[in-house]
Formats: sequence, structure tokens, C-alpha cells
Amino acid sequence: MKIAFVTPEVRPISKSGGLADYVQSLAGAISEMGNEVHVVTPDYSSSQEEADETINVNGLTLTFRRQQVGRWTAEKIGSAELFSRKDMYGYEDDYRRFAYFSKAAADHIMGNAYDIVHCNDWQTGYVPLLLKQSNSHTPVLYTIHNMEFQGNSAPEILDEIGISRSFFHMEGVEYYGKASAMKSGIVYSDSVVTVSPTYSREIQTPDHGFGMDGVIRKYSSKLSGILNGIDCRVWNPSSDAELRAWYGAESLEGKAQCKSALQREFSLPQVGRPLVAFIGRLWRQKGADILLDALKSVRGNFQLVVLGSGDRALVRRIEDMAASNPSIRAIMRFDEPLSHRIYAGADIFVMPSRFEPCGLGQMISMRYGTVPVVRKTGGLADTVTGFDAGTGEGNGFVFAENDPLELADALSEAVMTYGDKEKWKTLVQNCMNRDFSWQSSAQAYLRLYRTIGGRDSELS
Repeated sequence: MKIAFVTPEVRPISKSGGLADYVQSLAGAISEMGNEVHVVTPDYSSSQEEADETINVNGLTLTFRRQQVGRWTAEKIGSAELFSRKDMYGYEDDYRRFAYFSKAAADHIMGNAYDIVHCNDWQTGYVPLLLKQSNSHTPVLYTIHNMEFQGNSAPEILDEIGISRSFFHMEGVEYYGKASAMKSGIVYSDSVVTVSPTYSREIQTPDHGFGMDGVIRKYSSKLSGILNGIDCRVWNPSSDAELRAWYGAESLEGKAQCKSALQREFSLPQVGRPLVAFIGRLWRQKGADILLDALKSVRGNFQLVVLGSGDRALVRRIEDMAASNPSIRAIMRFDEPLSHRIYAGADIFVMPSRFEPCGLGQMISMRYGTVPVVRKTGGLADTVTGFDAGTGEGNGFVFAENDPLELADALSEAVMTYGDKEKWKTLVQNCMNRDFSWQSSAQAYLRLYRTIGGRDSELS
């Protein structure tokens, strides 16, 4: 099959979060199964290289440059006006930037013979509609990575990218008087996928649908959830070049060396208490404020390392707490090499998200034998089960509500369990023996591709 991924980011070309890892890993896995994969994505660089081709959108010329990335091909869409900026997102005209990107991507797709188009998040939401309007019969799968961000804007954007106003109605892209890229993707695609089974159910409720739960319920017959995987070659404690020592589930001595190295790196005392880690964006969704409110109620002694960036008020709270507590360290930036060392050196990984479409941090932490403490939501609920000290089953600690005291109780249980070395070893091995590779997820996507494409024969 010849498959076009359309995405606002993909490693190694661009990255702001887990979407870039998702596309890179899934594109690679689908390619390795014998399929031809092209990834259509913005070029955020200031490249002066000669374009392979150009596309005109409403008087603006966008360039196409091709780049081979392993087994798949990147089709990079460039525009100095739209994409060559300091940050990838966060501008008032984001809706316009990605509407133009979607139009250029759709024109490219219609000029090539793809079997399947796989769009990702609101930034690509107009692609299914643009293809339908042009009478394209190429099936489209649309993945929702985060329902909170919907690309809603004034309807004039439809005129700019050539979408007929006949689609601007309640059953089409109209959403409370605005044009919605997210709604376009849901309504006009052939299949809608979320990045975990639980999240596919949650977004059908008012609590998690961000106002669009009614739309999701209407189209629930084409909705499914496929759990993300992680790149087990990148995240591998037995070969990770960032680590002081390598280790595996049956030989954990190297993990102890990684912990000691991490404590030295952060000038933390070499003591026999658990080292807790938080790695992630510092904003409301990720629950960093819940963690800060919970810390004073956690029973037992522990150390804490925080790595992340985001909301300035949260950053100040964390920095103030670290300045006044010798057992807390904070690095307020994105630093992937350091994250490898923290995943390996920590004992406990805390992820108190208010909602979590999938989550990669808990999977990575388990891969490194670092026990997760998570809220029961989205992909966290699908990947972490509470540890039963009696049976030795389970791979973490789970709490239910957005309540600092519930998180404090779960963290306290983890800290106390750490004191029982045999139980803790069992728990660590349970984590490391889970398979979070992309193989089964990629097979599930291939089955969907073939179903919506009318090709239900054996997978390639």
C-alpha cells in the first residue's frame, strides 16, 4: 500500500511533543511491513534549498522539498511567512497557517496515487473535506491526539483555502458560528481513531469532549481506539548511550548505578530512599499543580526530580519549592538526553494527568523499570494496573480523582512498597516485562487501512 501521513510534526524533522514520536514510529513500523510511506509535514526551517515543486494557495506560494528518512519519505511543505518562526505553535494565526498547510497537502495528495491518507489532529482537519470536495475517492483515517485543541476560527478561512460555504452548516464544519478544523476531520473522514481505547470512550462525555462530545457520539460508529507504542530501539535500558550502565529485567544492577549517577548529577545525597521523577509539560492537563499540592501530604521520605517547561506560574512554584527543599531538584527546560537518564535513574515516575489521550511517559518509565504512579484516565488506565502486594500482580499505583490527597495516598503507597525489596523487585520486573512496542499497534492500523480501503485481504 502507498500511504500518506499528514501531520504538523514528525521526528527527526520537527518536534514539540509526543505526536512527533508517534508519526515517526508508526511510519517506520508501517514501512517495515512492506508499505510505501510518505509523511507530509510543514518545514519549519529557513531552508534555502531549491524546491522540488511549488503549490499556490490563495496567492501564496508554498514549496515542497523531499527528504528520505530511513524507510519513509518526508514531503516538507515550506513557507517563510507561515512556518519559519521561533516556535512551531502558539500564534494567533495558527488556524490560518495550518489551513494553508492542509490545502497544500490535499493538492499534493490529489496529484499522487495514494491508497490511504492518515491525518493527525486539528492542524490537518480540513484535508478530508478538501479531498471530498474534489471528488477524491482516497480513504482517509483521522487520528485525534488531543480533543482540547480544535482549530476553531472565523468562517472566512474556508474562502481562503477554497472550501465551499455549502459545507458551513451544523452538520458540516460549523461549530457555534465558527469553522472547526477538528469537526471537519471527524465528519469527513472515513475512520476516526484515538490513541487509546479508554480515551475513545471518554471524549464521548461532557467531561472530556471539550464541547464536541455530541459530534463524537454521532459518529461513534466509525470511532475506535488504538493504543500508541514506543520506539523500543530508542528507549532501551540495555543499549541506551545516555546511561551510565546498561541493565535488563533479570539483571538490575545497572539501574542502581544509573540512580547513583543521577543523584550525583543533581547533587542529591546518596541515601536509600526512593527517587521520584516528573517529566512533562507544566500545564493544567498534566496535573503538575496536583503534584505540588500533594507533596506535603506524602508519607515517608523521598527525593524528587522535575524536568519540564510550560506555565510560568507553575515553573515559579516548582523553582521556589526546589530552592527551599534540599530533596527536590528542578530543571525547567526540554532536555531529551537528560530525560533518558532520569527515566533510568528514578525509582518512581509520577503522572497525575487530568486527562491523557495516551501518554508515553508511563510506558517509557516501565521500559526502564521505573514504577508509575498515575491517575486512572485515558491511556494511563489502559497501561497501568494497581500493584497487589499479595499476588505480586500489577505494574504501578493508580488513583481515581483530581485530588491531591488521592495522589498523596498513591505516592505514599509506592514509597512504602519501595521499602520491601523483594516486592519492589517483582514490581520493577512486572513493568519491564510489558511489551509497548509498535508492532501490534501498527498491525491494528493496517487492518483499519485495509477495511476503509476495501482491501480486507492478508496484511502486507
